[in-house]
Amino acid sequence: MYKTFLLKLLFLIFFSFQLLAYDFSFQKGDNLLNIDFEGNQIKEIKFDLNINGQRNFGIINYHNNEIYILLNTDQISFDDFKKVFPKPQQNKKLNKKINFNWEISEMMISEDYSLFSNKLNFIYDEGFESMMFYDSKKEFELSILPQLDGNKQIYLFSKNAGQFFYAQKVSKNMIGGALIGKGSFRKFNDYDLVIKVKDFSINKNSKFYNLLFTSRMLDIFSVLQNSQDEFNYLEVPVQKRGKIFTFDHAIMLGGTVAFSFKGEANPSKKVALVNGTYGPLYLFEKNFKDVPFLKELFGKNVEESLLAADFKVKKNGKKTDFIFNPLSILTPGKTRNFFDIWE
Repeated sequence: MYKTFLLKLLFLIFFSFQLLAYDFSFQKGDNLLNIDFEGNQIKEIKFDLNINGQRNFGIINYHNNEIYILLNTDQISFDDFKKVFPKPQQNKKLNKKINFNWEISEMMISEDYSLFSNKLNFIYDEGFESMMFYDSKKEFELSILPQLDGNKQIYLFSKNAGQFFYAQKVSKNMIGGALIGKGSFRKFNDYDLVIKVKDFSINKNSKFYNLLFTSRMLDIFSVLQNSQDEFNYLEVPVQKRGKIFTFDHAIMLGGTVAFSFKGEANPSKKVALVNGTYGPLYLFEKNFKDVPFLKELFGKNVEESLLAADFKVKKNGKKTDFIFNPLSILTPGKTRNFFDIWE
């Protein structure tokens, strides 16, 4: 329904109305539309529309070289928001600068989590220029801004990383965590981003929780505190090219365990492949690797851990397979080439 509404709105924005040169007004029930002309050109559009029981109203002003759009929405789900997010850079005939502002009272991320009093602003001027999105409590923030060197920087922040990944359909199994991301932006389907998350946990009902639980059996502190589901840090370098996301040398730390992984995903086709390894004595190695005798046994990082095991995650549609190689746990790290193990 929202997508239909946006298509109609974009039709009003970009259609020349050469055949109409007089003011136009239409009202049906709670829906109202007014179009004012100046000569044979649109001067202003006002609308007040009820969609799925939610009020959407705003105004569009036309100037010689610019279009100003102000849209207000009572409530919208994040899925609907993504469907209607306009991308006028795909319109090759667009020759006006667009300043778009959208205020949303409530954006529903999930049944248990919403963002309130949200503001979105983006500017297009012969291509994408900048964008900022944030809510009143600064629970979430996304900005893409030009830098002095002519490139664009992307900045991402979320107080609830689990809900961010849930909204993006990356994972339903992360709980909490503070997220920060920084990177370089070229297009919406072409950017690099390093995502870092601190202090989160994994849903104990997730399919791969048993892998995490088993890997931390030697983590005496987490066992005593029953906190095998808690992790301290996650870092994922992400590249997006077209519809494909790739990540390499990603790492996740929890207690005495470190996971390292790489892979790629195509959310549009619901497929993903992840190759990884984990070192169950990571913290021990980290603290004692500088002791001369032990230094010869331990590698520089989890990819060269003395005790490490390999795993593989493959997703195809709704089916997810987890493959664990227990024999690799006794393989000395310096004889293992982790990133080539599954090639």
